[in-house]
Amino acid sequence: MESTDLPYDALETLRTNGVAFIDLVGEHDPATPIASCPGWTLADLAYHQGEVWHFWGRIVAGPITQRGELQTIRQIERPDDDLLVDWLALTHNELFSALVDAGVDREVWTWTGANRDTAWVRRRMAQDGAIHRYDAAQATGDPYEVGTSVAADGIDEFLMWFAGTERREGEMKPGGTVHLHCTDTDEHDVAGGEWFVSSLKEPNCTFTREHRKGDAAIRGRAHDILMWLWRRSDDGIEIIGDEKVARRFRAYTDLS
Repeated sequence: MESTDLPYDALETLRTNGVAFIDLVGEHDPATPIASCPGWTLADLAYHQGEVWHFWGRIVAGPITQRGELQTIRQIERPDDDLLVDWLALTHNELFSALVDAGVDREVWTWTGANRDTAWVRRRMAQDGAIHRYDAAQATGDPYEVGTSVAADGIDEFLMWFAGTERREGEMKPGGTVHLHCTDTDEHDVAGGEWFVSSLKEPNCTFTREHRKGDAAIRGRAHDILMWLWRRSDDGIEIIGDEKVARRFRAYTDLS
């Protein structure tokens, strides 16, 4: 699917989640541990998010279209904890403004192996921000759930650009097919909330957007399935069929 065909506003999602993330960082102890990112604190997560916003803001504003031009992006020294909020607000605003100014058709470099339009970046940043808002919210006791349409698209984006791109050391191929079935989506959501994965092996995932019986079925709300795929949570997930296939499917991709 094209990134411009989304059933939600990617820019507004980026804005809303970014502001909420910055507020969480400002309201809580920077030393708060992030359970979904073992070994990280809230300050570590904030610095990571700010780096991502700065990196893609520079790519879009450039615009940067060649890999060799990436070296022109200045590495930002990590701010002191008491300056993190102001720095985050700056990097978020720069990214948002760059995406607004660029529209959806500007060609930029991406890590996918090909240049893509800025609609792709809008989608990626909306999804990245949703996951990291969840990380921060869970750690600070302020639960957040990704909206159904955004989460369903997040599942689709995960299958398109992350699943199987690099095998995690020691993991085996699933050894069967997988059906992902959202229980709260409708026909307006991406893929109607259903996907059939016929193959998962480095460097990609082969899937179709359809209802089709697999060796293992993963059922749950779109938010729950998205968090399960990103190894954030098992809550709300029902596995039907071959649990070994489901377990290997989830574990196969290196997400580090």
